[in-house]
Amino acid sequence: MPNQTKSKANSIPDLSGLISKEDLHKKGSFATYMNWARTTQYLREHAPGWAFYLAAKNEEYVWPAPDGSGYLMCFFENGEIRTPLFPFPIMDNRNNPIPLERISARDVSDSHRRGLCACSAFVFGLAYELWAKIEVDEAAKSDELAAKPTPKTASTPRRAAPTQAKKAVTNIIAAATTPSKDPERKITEAEKAKVHAQVTEFINTHGESWDKVRYHFNQEFGFKKDDKIFENVTQLKHCLFLDQKITGIINASR
Repeated sequence: MPNQTKSKANSIPDLSGLISKEDLHKKGSFATYMNWARTTQYLREHAPGWAFYLAAKNEEYVWPAPDGSGYLMCFFENGEIRTPLFPFPIMDNRNNPIPLERISARDVSDSHRRGLCACSAFVFGLAYELWAKIEVDEAAKSDELAAKPTPKTASTPRRAAPTQAKKAVTNIIAAATTPSKDPERKITEAEKAKVHAQVTEFINTHGESWDKVRYHFNQEFGFKKDDKIFENVTQLKHCLFLDQKITGIINASR
């Protein structure tokens, strides 16, 4: 893809419209995201000299919030140019703030990557389409097409249909289809098989988060901490819980 950076010397580059569907990945059948490593590659290519930093407060990079949780203060710098501080909360997989005393090294590391992506959208407009839920089109297939963008290129993104975002995060519930919305209702074997398939997709893309989902599931419903989830997913409320947990992890990793 040619350099589409729209910037002047000693100014903040405009990186909006750079990404295409080739940059995006699916978390199972759920949310679409762009890997943080791809974000840094775009920055190297189109914003040379700009570096990402975390601001420290009293030599600590995790800032205390009034409610007892923590957040990071992010910024980019290029020589004498420094962008305004961009706060990014340290959240769990349900997008809830984590209390200071429970923030781990993994939480800081994950939030650093997510903060990088969010701050890149805030400062440069990079991948803003994902945050604004605007559809990203196919990349140009040739230099000629890339040089002459049409209304279907990434430079003129189209808005997604209103139901698109909702549809992307309801597959577990959709798998347990039923006229009854009673959370205590037992799901059928056919529904259970569909839920199993949806969760398996999540495990294939988020294997590192699965133990945490299993732990909270067993804790929520009073099962043994090492029990396998699929032996205990028998009611609609179990599907609702899994949908909430998995959706939170996917949204937090975008």
